[in-house]
Amino acid sequence: MKNFELVFDKVILKQLKKAGKNKFLRNILSKILDRIEEIGPDAGKLIDSQLHIYEIKLKHPPIRLYYRHKFPNEIYVFEYEMKTSEKKQKLTIEKIRRFLKA
Repeated sequence: MKNFELVFDKVILKQLKKAGKNKFLRNILSKILDRIEEIGPDAGKLIDSQLHIYEIKLKHPPIRLYYRHKFPNEIYVFEYEMKTSEKKQKLTIEKIRRFLKA
């Protein structure tokens, strides 16, 4: 049963279209999105309590996916990235924060 509705940002839509060519990556992202749909914000780790930004982090393959919980049951999915460095992660999070505050 799906409890949460997913809304996709234009960045993630572009990324998902590109990922569609890679069956392995497409399957992993599909499982992540299904999990978010089922259990909502609890699927990931809260990284900004004021803006309700969450992150799901996988180790194999190293993927990070960012989303926001909008009450009551909407999940706004921003983007995913292949884990490269902490510096890149911080830049991505700051980009999302600036987008939400604008």
